Amino acid sequence: MEERNKSLEYKSSSSEITRQINVGPCVQTFFSEQHQTSREYEEEESESSYQGRLTRDERLVVDMKIPLTVVEIIHKPMEEFNDLRSSHAVTEEQMNICRDIRRRGKNKIAAQNCRKRKIEQISGLENDLSLAKLKKEKILGERVELLRQQQEWGRRLDRLEKDILVRLGKEEKYWMIVVDRNMLVHLKK
Repeated sequence: MEERNKSLEYKSSSSEITRQINVGPCVQTFFSEQHQTSREYEEEESESSYQGRLTRDERLVVDMKIPLTVVEIIHKPMEEFNDLRSSHAVTEEQMNICRDIRRRGKNKIAAQNCRKRKIEQISGLENDLSLAKLKKEKILGERVELLRQQQEWGRRLDRLEKDILVRLGKEEKYWMIVVDRNMLVHLKK
């Protein structure tokens, strides 16, 4: 259980003093549970821990001695967040910083969700486009086949017409077979 007393080192941007933050098991568990929904935030956390640097909001929390983590500030229900002032000794300035951190965090999550929805929407449109292209190809194939059949039936009709005229002893260039509205067949000169 070496994880109980892990600490992170960072250099504050306002002063060149190296500080340590103790990260207990409760906070680590809360980090892992809360960040499963926001992949980018998790990557930022792992990068900042790996590189020994803190995000701007983490530095603010430490510098202002706010008794909560950035994750807690962002993910607490609004009612609990508003009760922060009464449950902890938080100054107005600390509360304003917490509101800013919460707003940025919520905005970041909303932007991630928006990008995710946009990607899903684009993927859906690409699928629709693929289906439409397949349907178009099928329709064009059917059209070609129907045109071929139309030409074939036209040739058959011409041959049948010639055959009928020959059997009746009529010359092709003077006579023509006509079908009227009542579907009656007549010879026309």
